[in-house]
Amino acid sequence: MPITYTSRLVFANGISAENVQVRVFDRDDPGREDDDLTVEPGMTGPLGYFTLTYDASRARDTRLVKRRVPENPPFDWTLVEREYLEPDPTDKFQPYLRFDYAANGKTLSAEMPLKSSRSEYRLNTVLEQAFLPSQHGFHFVNAFSGFFLPFALPNLPGVGNPDSVYGLCGGMAASSMDFFLARRPVPTVNMPPSNGTPIQRYLYKRQLDSLGILGEVIFRFASWMGLPDDTPTGTMKRSLDEFEKMRTRLNQFCPVPIGLLYVKWKDTNQVWMNHQVLALGYSRVEANRIRIRLYDPNFPLRDDVAIEAERVPVGEGSFGLRVKQVIGTIEKKLYGFFIMPYQAVIPPEDLDS
Repeated sequence: MPITYTSRLVFANGISAENVQVRVFDRDDPGREDDDLTVEPGMTGPLGYFTLTYDASRARDTRLVKRRVPENPPFDWTLVEREYLEPDPTDKFQPYLRFDYAANGKTLSAEMPLKSSRSEYRLNTVLEQAFLPSQHGFHFVNAFSGFFLPFALPNLPGVGNPDSVYGLCGGMAASSMDFFLARRPVPTVNMPPSNGTPIQRYLYKRQLDSLGILGEVIFRFASWMGLPDDTPTGTMKRSLDEFEKMRTRLNQFCPVPIGLLYVKWKDTNQVWMNHQVLALGYSRVEANRIRIRLYDPNFPLRDDVAIEAERVPVGEGSFGLRVKQVIGTIEKKLYGFFIMPYQAVIPPEDLDS
């Protein structure tokens, strides 16, 4: 009986795998051709979803056996040896999906066991697609009118005070990554959306998501604000540790939401003066210097925002990163950074306004 199967396919770095042909086979022993169970192959759409139809009864492996049987009953009951082709009772049913696709200028194929309850499959291939703020970031600045949300006000002239303007930098960073992984363009509105609009509601929800369970990220910012700078337990050492954790993801063209520590308790008690951005990739400027590219919601459509970091000793044989943020030729004080929680979400369709 034909079975209809639906799932989703993404690349190793989480980007939706589009235009991939999907078929179902039953794996056989070496030397035998695998059985093609496909009735109707699947083709992934823009978000990586596919639906196909297969028939498990097509997995009918046979074997050649010899039996002694009467030569011509009922006239001749002399036993003779004859060969028969019959179902192989030792054959195991091992269905798998085969994905045929193109990526990074190559034609590729991959196989994975078919699991009836599996909602997503992940290819081993990294899709080499870079996130560019001018192309994939929101077109408006991180300054929203209305009630105050205690996080990440943009440091821009004329935006008001915490009672009338609030930031959704974490929501904007997470949402822009949502759109990037889904291979969908961000809404092209140029002004910060008003409260209650679909975009604002989505950004607000993703902002809350970015703060972690019970606002754990706010507590982490508060903890880091009390740390020393250049010690084996300070912000420099911890920033280097965080970079080492996220380096593999950046090498795989996978952006990483991070928190920027702008202030410490010696500067202010306003935790919300810290910030959230998206780390996009890095390059080595010199032997001990790196540049981490950023999408910063406070500076929309700019590809010249980055963290410049220098590897320096911090005592007891340990090293850390002395960091600063750069926006073009402007430098901004920065104490350190750490990875933010993120779980990919497919953005709704009604986010045009």
